[in-house]
Amino acid sequence: MKIAYFFHRDAANPSIQSGRPASILTELREMGVEIEPVFPLAMKPSPRWVAKKIFYRMLGRHYRWDREPAYLTSFAEEFRDRTAGKDVDLVFSPGSEVVSQLRTNKPVTFCADATFANLVDYYEDFTHVSREYFQQGHRQETAALSRARLAVYPSEWAARSAIDFYGMKPERVAVIPFGANLGRQNKREQVWKWIEDRPRRQLRLLFVGRHWCRKGGEIVVLTAKRLIQSGHQVELEVAGCKVPAHHHHLPWIRQHGVLNSGIPAHIYKLSQLFASAHYIFVPSRAEAYGMIFAEGNAFGLPVVTAATGGIPSIVRDGWNGLLLPLSAGPADYAEAIAASFARPEHYRQLCRQAFSEFEQRLNWRTFCSQYLERAAECCRGLDHNTMAKAAR
Repeated sequence: MKIAYFFHRDAANPSIQSGRPASILTELREMGVEIEPVFPLAMKPSPRWVAKKIFYRMLGRHYRWDREPAYLTSFAEEFRDRTAGKDVDLVFSPGSEVVSQLRTNKPVTFCADATFANLVDYYEDFTHVSREYFQQGHRQETAALSRARLAVYPSEWAARSAIDFYGMKPERVAVIPFGANLGRQNKREQVWKWIEDRPRRQLRLLFVGRHWCRKGGEIVVLTAKRLIQSGHQVELEVAGCKVPAHHHHLPWIRQHGVLNSGIPAHIYKLSQLFASAHYIFVPSRAEAYGMIFAEGNAFGLPVVTAATGGIPSIVRDGWNGLLLPLSAGPADYAEAIAASFARPEHYRQLCRQAFSEFEQRLNWRTFCSQYLERAAECCRGLDHNTMAKAAR
């Protein structure tokens, strides 16, 4: 079996899209799937699109050219040129946009963490978009889904949007959780030791994210303050962004800045933070999925977060973390964390269950296996036995 792996950016770079394209690429190859790389593509924005972006910005609107028909058509033409004369069984892309203008007789499949409809007026980058971009987004999302034999989403939230909003046939949509990038090779014996070594007299909370406000950073600080007031010794580790200046006087906050997944020293540092924390605490206000939660589970680290977007497909309350309503405030989070941490055996069991979720469900081998099985079902004409064998 041979898959044309189609993406506009360098899918082999672990720094791209939190490492998702690279992890899928690596896992498919390790499973014996032959890959025809059709990435990165020649990205040549038109000066006219740049001018549009400036024009809309002056009007207080957001515009991006990632949904411009001519831009996506150029990707489709490059795909045609780079695969000419090459025998592939199907096309896979770790995103929906690039396949929207594709013309090929091979079955097209893709995965995405959300649909365009999910993102508009939900993510801060997609609020106040220009009417032109709004129309382009829906048009290209519709085109991508109409061309796809199989669309894979990591959450029911995203899958329902593809089916209910865009009219995708349910049998051509699969819900398969994404896996952990950081810690993807962690073993049970190692994780069990980390769990036992975590201190009982000090509560370590880990916040990881590039967007302080969207990820709920203020809620985290206020929750930590409440826990301290109730007698807990708290350390808050922050990685991925800067803590606002009005919190710099707090001695229990430790800032680690942006840690790049493409730099070994940064990977080591982030792994240490995951291994020694008690909870990964990211009460996101908006989240299409949140692979950081799967990565927390890979270290036996329970998740504390909010039930929004695709998060409920990752976190099962009381099983691999604490899932609170989006309306929950610092008092609610402080009470939930304190109650969980106060019972040592309960806490350790929560940690072990978190790692089991990673082992069984939140890893890339499981994702790729299930993807290949569903592709065999949806892409008629392919050798089902060949694909099923690769899936195993």
